[in-house]
Amino acid sequence: MRVSYQGQEVNLPDFIIVGAAKCGTTSLYRMLAEHPEIYFPPSEKEPFYFCFQGREPMELNDITRKRVIWRTSDYLNLYEPAHEGQRCGDASTAYLYKHDESIAEMERMYGDRLEDVRITIILRNPVDRAYSHYNFLVRNGYEDLEFAEAIRPEVIASRKERRWGFDYLEYGDYADQVAHYVSRFPQVKIFLMSDLDRPQQLMDEMTRFLNIRPIEVRESVQANPSGVPKSRFLVDQMRKNKMMKWMVNQFPEDTKHRLLNTRDRMMNRLLVKNPMPSDIREMLRQHYSEDIERLESIIGRSLAHW
Repeated sequence: MRVSYQGQEVNLPDFIIVGAAKCGTTSLYRMLAEHPEIYFPPSEKEPFYFCFQGREPMELNDITRKRVIWRTSDYLNLYEPAHEGQRCGDASTAYLYKHDESIAEMERMYGDRLEDVRITIILRNPVDRAYSHYNFLVRNGYEDLEFAEAIRPEVIASRKERRWGFDYLEYGDYADQVAHYVSRFPQVKIFLMSDLDRPQQLMDEMTRFLNIRPIEVRESVQANPSGVPKSRFLVDQMRKNKMMKWMVNQFPEDTKHRLLNTRDRMMNRLLVKNPMPSDIREMLRQHYSEDIERLESIIGRSLAHW
């Protein structure tokens, strides 16, 4: 989307997948990235730019901070290579959680073109989301507390003062987050994670939403799986090996995403999915019950299966 910003014409995303984290956004992103009429920056799925409003995010850990795009000039450069007629996309899952900051920055950047931006949201049972989020950080070596300890309010509050990303519970308080986007953007498409079980139907809905031609979905896979590694070494090699990353990035986008899907299938076999203790599940179910009722009225879908 060409937008007038500070006296110059710049490219900004036509559509933004705003979250939620650990709800299938990577699977949706990979499906869309194979469409020739869609452009995602090849270097970074989640720029996170709109969360930080042009300031360096010191609250993030060093590794994450290095890959966040927080300078306006760097963000604009991500979309300059897009071809005319392509729909540009941003798939940063923190935009839903950080909705106030993100929407404010979108308003500043897009100006009177804000209503042309298409927002996509994908949600899952917040109880399952919280546990997946926790296991994702365990997988990546960032979490060493037991789940019951990690979700204690005082532990979350203490961690939020030092580092971002450990707020397992508030990420799943969807009602206010979704309501803010629905009230500000006239074009919002909301999916549930279970919709990924019908990938062709989901893709057809997205192509209609983005007003691009339909395509056939080649494959679908659970991307970016969570769990406790059977072998920390093997999982780290599959995720972090610099030579492997370099080789994958030499391929065209559609081939690259098929290779990443193959990697994730292999990695899934190396992860142990320990069930959530039943007493903690019940506690979280009660914690989210009121928010889920509000969300049902906002999105117009029954969430009784949650």
